[in-house]
Amino acid sequence: MGIKRYILFALVYVVAIGLYIYSFNGESYTLDMFGLSLNLPVALWVVVPVLVLMLASILHLVVYNLKDFLHQRALKKDFEIFKEVSKQKILGERGKLGAFKADGFKALGDMLGVMCFDPLSDVTLSDPDLAKVYALSRSIHGGTYEDLKKYKLSKENPLVIQNTLNRLSVEPKYAMEVLKSCNDKSSELCVKAYDVLLDFASFNEIKRYDITPDKRTFRRMMERYLDADDSFEMDIKSIEDMLEKFNADRADYLELAREIKIKLSPDALIALFEKLYNTKGTVAADAYLYVLYDLQMIDKIRDILENADADEFVKFKTVLFLRDHGKSIDIDKFLRV
Repeated sequence: MGIKRYILFALVYVVAIGLYIYSFNGESYTLDMFGLSLNLPVALWVVVPVLVLMLASILHLVVYNLKDFLHQRALKKDFEIFKEVSKQKILGERGKLGAFKADGFKALGDMLGVMCFDPLSDVTLSDPDLAKVYALSRSIHGGTYEDLKKYKLSKENPLVIQNTLNRLSVEPKYAMEVLKSCNDKSSELCVKAYDVLLDFASFNEIKRYDITPDKRTFRRMMERYLDADDSFEMDIKSIEDMLEKFNADRADYLELAREIKIKLSPDALIALFEKLYNTKGTVAADAYLYVLYDLQMIDKIRDILENADADEFVKFKTVLFLRDHGKSIDIDKFLRV
């Protein structure tokens, strides 16, 4: 029963009692107390205690209704906090948990603190707000790029990073924007953005981001440089610099010689590897000898081998020995053994 209805019925009850008493006793009664004299109808003297009891019961109802109202409001507020914290969990945020007031929600808050969102789970959420962010997170984990601006998530949020990786897959040129703000160039996102950049940007655009190339990125640039259908161009000096930066070994120089011969003229090819041989020494020697053999400059090879130590360039000495005795050999396969 509501308080308003209770007050109405209580008043009717009090009035009914007063009228009933008055109907058979309309006299008055005088009460003397502490020098005061109060004269009231008998009916009213009977009604006063009932009226006091009514007011006390109304006060009791008001207090407990207020307590219930405050409790319900706290529950509602805690539920909103719970929803917000759940959203943050689903969206990968690692901020502070909400300050729950109700005991039940305090326990739920403690549980949320140690729980992780599983994008592979397949559940149905009845709350539309939670269902929306749940579907959004699953979509991003599934490889789809989504707009997350309105959620104001931190840049370090794993979901934001994954979403950016998804964007790079559908919008490669966004790699330039990512690289502009890369503080940690070894991070997963920056490495991925650089890899994407290698697939479409010009050499000058790639150099603009001042990321030291490693062997893997050098190989990717060489693939594009050697691709006749790709307009990617590099100057020889830049190739030399990159070999220096990632500390290329004998195998790297030899692999370069095998590949780049289709791109350069014989004179340019000899000039490049002769320079590398003179500056790098034995680390580039196999590549230089390979180029000379490929161009059938045998006399020059003999000059180098004759001045080498007995245990140097054994494979090339073997190649010349077999050649001098009329035996043909696939030098590419032989050098790989």
